[in-house]
Amino acid sequence: MEAIYRYTLLKFTLVALLYLAVLQVEARQLAFVPQERTSMLQYLIETEPVLGELIAKSGLAPTLSGDAVYTFLVPSDADLNNLKNEPPQRVRAILSGHILKGRYLENDLKDGATIETLAGTKVTICRKKDHTLVSGSRIVAANTEVKNGIIHKLSSSIKF
Repeated sequence: MEAIYRYTLLKFTLVALLYLAVLQVEARQLAFVPQERTSMLQYLIETEPVLGELIAKSGLAPTLSGDAVYTFLVPSDADLNNLKNEPPQRVRAILSGHILKGRYLENDLKDGATIETLAGTKVTICRKKDHTLVSGSRIVAANTEVKNGIIHKLSSSIKF
């Protein structure tokens, strides 16, 4: 009787191990394979062509494709189009004022905080019940994560 018990227990254990092995293989096949995130520059060129042109014109391309981490507060399409005819130095000054040093998700932007931009200017955060303002410009699309930072789309350009 004890031999039958051991045989049954051994058989059950083997079946259970085989079942777990099959589940593990299926889980690996179904597992999400994360793709490497693109750099901020590459993402902006692909999704915001006008901004991509302005970044190239301003000379900020090396900055946004490097390893340093930034948060880009992207102005509205209308404001970006208005910059097309500006000289490169002016475009650089304006765009640099929309780039924060460091990685800031929308929840990291605390009410009343002031944060330094790449241009050396400061932006002020105002948290409302259902939205966030950055120096008066509303974040309309938040928290796009890229390899070297975060991108937020604004309702307008930041006024300095």
